[in-house]
Amino acid sequence: MKPTPPNSLSNQEASEPKKLHPWLLKHYEEKRERTARLVKASVDQLVKEGKIVTIDAICRVSPGLDPEGRGVKKSAILENPEAHEYYREHSTSYQTAKKRTRRVARKGTSAAPAAQPLRIDPQRDVERVRYRYIQMTKAEIVERLLMVEQAYAQTHPQRARLQVQLTEREEQREKEQRQARHQTKRKGGNQVS
Repeated sequence: MKPTPPNSLSNQEASEPKKLHPWLLKHYEEKRERTARLVKASVDQLVKEGKIVTIDAICRVSPGLDPEGRGVKKSAILENPEAHEYYREHSTSYQTAKKRTRRVARKGTSAAPAAQPLRIDPQRDVERVRYRYIQMTKAEIVERLLMVEQAYAQTHPQRARLQVQLTEREEQREKEQRQARHQTKRKGGNQVS
């Protein structure tokens, strides 16, 4: 058995929740306040300039507003409740997604979607269709996929029956053609004699 290095934690210590040292609490509080302050300043700057508020935009603007020139990172915005809340209040993309989620919840995801015909034009604009799917919620995509699978399941036996019928007709036509050739040969043979 290997000896435990002097600086490593025992199994018991490792399983216990990490306790913060009192002298670090002040440091962490200052970092949280700095992040919240920079996020608010960055968001206000973006709004004032009429730009879209996104986390990436905040990260780009914040170094210019930071006296230290470091700015804030995405993880700091997401992990700081005050900063994240301020971002969400001013983010149009976040608000749009939230409204879309509310609409789906109001419609009721448990109910079947409105029946949409599955008429698919082979010449359709695939990029436009892709964009339409990207705009859909996960629940809407699942419902659409289930509807397509159900339609496929219904057409599969029909296609199999049609293939059998087509094969039978082709065999019947070949048989009739052979009989017609055979009769033609018989008639031709009788005329020659």
